[in-house]
Amino acid sequence: MHRVNIERAELELLSERAIFWPSEKTLIVADLHWGKTGHFRKNGVAIPASAQHSDEVILASLVKDTGAQKLIVAGDFFHSRENNETLSFKHWRDAHKELEIVLVMGNHDILPEERYIEWGLTVHKEVLDTGPFIISHDELQAPQKFYLHGHLHPSCRVKGKSRFAVTLPCFCIDNQRMILPAFGRFTGTKKINQPDFKEIYIIAEDAVIKWK
Repeated sequence: MHRVNIERAELELLSERAIFWPSEKTLIVADLHWGKTGHFRKNGVAIPASAQHSDEVILASLVKDTGAQKLIVAGDFFHSRENNETLSFKHWRDAHKELEIVLVMGNHDILPEERYIEWGLTVHKEVLDTGPFIISHDELQAPQKFYLHGHLHPSCRVKGKSRFAVTLPCFCIDNQRMILPAFGRFTGTKKINQPDFKEIYIIAEDAVIKWK
């Protein structure tokens, strides 16, 4: 975990690829892509269901360990159309009935609207304005506030003193935004251009390390 202060708010960057906002008792995540492995299996690609289950367990543990009362998802909560894994979200939701869940919709959030209503999600089509921040899924062209967003699945290539290098998920900060790493482990990443950002925090197993 690494603490940062942005817009006079203290945020905790977690190695589980999430942000905890203690004063608001709020978890913020992006790009879970719930149901993606089921989508692939449905289309003939042999992907183990354990990848989805791991994300579900990690998210449940975060809610419990932080005492979060609210979960904000910065887009792509779900991956595509309904499948068995997508519909299994009801069981996770039933286990967290008191948790307020807010979804800022992403390009993959294409489930029928009645599903979001059934599962007790508050949905924002484009942005959520909350306190000192705006939360979105995509990059914003003319934001009125500092904003947090997902969609890009950022990663950073880290080189050691030898020729060894590894690509790790990361949080990226510039003058007007923070990009969140993809929460879903089965999502892939996109390498960022490091000079574009004034701060980069890499996730190395169970640690968050300031890289820049």
